[in-house]
Amino acid sequence: MKPRSTHAFIQKSGRLRLVLTAGALAAATVAVTSAAATDYARLNIVGDSLIGFPDRFDIGVVKADGKVEQADTETGFDWAVAGAADLVPGRSVETTIPVFNNTPTVKADTTFKIVLRNGDGTVAAGVPNILSFLRFTAADESGKVLVSNVTWDQAKGSLGVLEPRWGAVLRQGDTYTAAAAGSEKKLKLTITYVDGPGVENFNGGQTAIAVHFDATSVTQ
Repeated sequence: MKPRSTHAFIQKSGRLRLVLTAGALAAATVAVTSAAATDYARLNIVGDSLIGFPDRFDIGVVKADGKVEQADTETGFDWAVAGAADLVPGRSVETTIPVFNNTPTVKADTTFKIVLRNGDGTVAAGVPNILSFLRFTAADESGKVLVSNVTWDQAKGSLGVLEPRWGAVLRQGDTYTAAAAGSEKKLKLTITYVDGPGVENFNGGQTAIAVHFDATSVTQ
């Protein structure tokens, strides 16, 4: 943890990971992993004097059923992507992921990026890896395009700063309740399977990828 030079504040970061399986005749799931910081920055000086940020810096996602998902294990949470099981060359699928700041009083500067599972995106031995044929477009809830038609390694950007929740902290499985304006944003992710030269050699192919979110606390 690194303190900001202009604030008597301990900086914390949270992570959230969304895992996708996509490809021709693929089982379409997305898994979200949010490994939010759980450490407390507390220093006992003397008596009852305490220094530190008493709240847990945390981001989370909202599932389709309106429940809170922390998904703070490496395996993540399976998030179904409509149409991904039928994804074939020349077609696209999309999903919208609500991300929220679950910290009462601290803003969260939030970024995203596509990462590969299993090292190189391979699903299993003998299954063609269609990664080179996938292109990604991402936009926020206002429709602002963050990246457009890029390869996985270029599919990254900023969702901006999530405002403090200014409300009760939500736990795993709670029904999500909106709080302060600006404390939630949405990432709309579109995955396109390009119908390019040589794609016929990847019939039945799949790719194991993930969307990784990072959040860093800010005080202004």
